[in-house]
Amino acid sequence: MEVWDVVVLGDGPAGLAAASNAASEGANVLLMTTEALGRRDPRMADGLAAAIDESTNRGHREDTIRSGAFLSDQDIVASVTSSAVREADLLERRGVIFRRDLRGLPHVRRLPGHGQPRVIGSGDADSRELQQVMEEQCMRHGVVRRSDQIPLRLVHTGQRVQGIVVADLTGGRILGLQCKALILADGGASDLAHTGRGGHGLSLALDADLPLRDMEFLASTPLGVRDTSMTLPLGLLADGAVVCESDGSPIDLGDDLNSAVNAVRTAKEAVIDLRDLGEARPWYDATFRLLAQRLGVDADRQTVAIEPRAYASLGGIPVDEEGRAVIGSWSRWFTGLYAAGGTACTGLHGAGLLPGNLVLDALTSGRAAGASAAAWLVDQAHGGSNAVAEAVEQAEADVAAMMAPVESEDGVVRIGSVTSSVSALIRNVFDGGTSGDELAAALETVETLEVSAEALHLDDRSLVANANFEAVLAAQHGVQQARVMLQSAMARTETRGVHVRHDHPDMDAEQMHHTLISSDGTVDTLAVRKGVSGHWVLAPSESA
Repeated sequence: MEVWDVVVLGDGPAGLAAASNAASEGANVLLMTTEALGRRDPRMADGLAAAIDESTNRGHREDTIRSGAFLSDQDIVASVTSSAVREADLLERRGVIFRRDLRGLPHVRRLPGHGQPRVIGSGDADSRELQQVMEEQCMRHGVVRRSDQIPLRLVHTGQRVQGIVVADLTGGRILGLQCKALILADGGASDLAHTGRGGHGLSLALDADLPLRDMEFLASTPLGVRDTSMTLPLGLLADGAVVCESDGSPIDLGDDLNSAVNAVRTAKEAVIDLRDLGEARPWYDATFRLLAQRLGVDADRQTVAIEPRAYASLGGIPVDEEGRAVIGSWSRWFTGLYAAGGTACTGLHGAGLLPGNLVLDALTSGRAAGASAAAWLVDQAHGGSNAVAEAVEQAEADVAAMMAPVESEDGVVRIGSVTSSVSALIRNVFDGGTSGDELAAALETVETLEVSAEALHLDDRSLVANANFEAVLAAQHGVQQARVMLQSAMARTETRGVHVRHDHPDMDAEQMHHTLISSDGTVDTLAVRKGVSGHWVLAPSESA
């Protein structure tokens, strides 16, 4: 058994920020990921929203609240947007190369949903630059990083973290990790509609009886490249790219991201024209090369067919301003458990996404969780070694049962059949809106998929480098999280932000609250937070 102060699950910007900040405060930190280290998140390629050219953050915070259809926690929005310029400054000091204007300041662009030019970035290199700089911070502060670590159990007693059990695919063993604090930051359910794979962190929380929040909100991008898994950076829309029909007739994208998604969805054959990017063209070299390699398209001369695509889940583990996981109410903390980035529902996004806020949320929530965990654990003692040892024994028995040969009259169930069914189900239900009847039918389908997921076949009986084992767990988590998303969407009988109910087309003021869904399907609510003074930062009546 190993003993750590803080264990972080996730190697993206949020996890790296959490780990480096906790380590900088003196904590002994282990960061682990289920895949290879350094894997970049394409959702981090849309830039950072920061009010660099504005005297205050008022415009940024109000645009965020409006984009979130007034379901954002307004004190958190005010705090996060006020720190955005500082985050940009820190990134630049640490080596991120932002595109600059003639004054020598980071070049700001106006993306859908923003009232002013406010998003800075490095073209299509945002995710690469961000990953590199945050990794360097972890190395600087002595964070131990491990790949191919599959989380199996969150060990807790009385809703207090004692540790975590993982399958170490490098050493081929089940390992118990005793820790004071656990930070979950592995990306959440954002890949569910695309790959059918669920995030390990969310399922750890569900299995520990922690409800998930606002899982009905699944934001989309208008810039999915048709017939591929590629998604183009939203920054192209502010750098001279034109979205139109294939015959050249213009498409009005509207003023916000939802409008742009709907415009592309209702178009006959939407394409994006990248031939007139001007001086911005060199900042997207990698995108042009990838289009040529994947599609054989010379984007300097040809248009590219696009389609809307599910992009980012806005729900997750409910957390407060310090990244602490809360249980049912703002005053109850699952002691020692934190979440950040896509695994967390931080209160910033609400019911809709403002471009540039994903990166901001990852950095600020990771930083808050790491700093809070490091400060809290100073006076805490390690405990629960017996509970961790028992959890390791239970996990070993579970893994042995998974790997035991099973004869079935129905034949072998393969991972792809489950994940493809889950991704198709989520896309069909959430793309363009849904209804109670569709959700009920989808939940029936999920019940069948749950049976199939439990019968998934493992070809490899060893844990060493067993990618098949991780894929089985991710598929099972995908089915579990799909059910929670559908139950959450069923509970919200209104249309708000990216959540569209055809049978309830209007926004209902009585439902201006967060939805909580437990692993057993229990539905609860959590109040939306006002400003720190107890008053609205932007009242719902000021939606104009």
